[in-house]
Amino acid sequence: MSITRRLFLRNAAAVGAAGATIAAPSTVEAAAPLTAKERYAYHLAEFKKAAEEIDPAIGSWRVMDPNLDSEGGCSLIVTASRVTGRYQGDGLYEAGCEKPLGGYVRYQVRLLKTRIDGERSFEVRTSMDRMVLSEPRLNTFIRQKVA
Repeated sequence: MSITRRLFLRNAAAVGAAGATIAAPSTVEAAAPLTAKERYAYHLAEFKKAAEEIDPAIGSWRVMDPNLDSEGGCSLIVTASRVTGRYQGDGLYEAGCEKPLGGYVRYQVRLLKTRIDGERSFEVRTSMDRMVLSEPRLNTFIRQKVA
């Protein structure tokens, strides 16, 4: 059985408060130290989990870390997007964000047969632009269906 330092100290404090003595178990195995990349992944996952508990409307994450595998640099960009709409069938949708001068861009949305990372994918178009988005990203990109 493996016991963490935090769990041991918490139990020691509880038993010590009751007036008894406690000895460290002799079967405690030393946990293998995590590599820097493993600690990075663990703490990033914990950060995301905490943020989603604080704001359940978070629907899409984007983590950009171009220097993770290189020697130099320290840039890290973590972006969370809130759900602003839901797919309700093919049709015309307003954008999730208002234009700087007011109003909303309108997008023609169509469900595709392909999948992106196991999620449904959608073609999103305007007269000038075309993109393919996964469902979590689409739900943070659109607002409401207008036609």
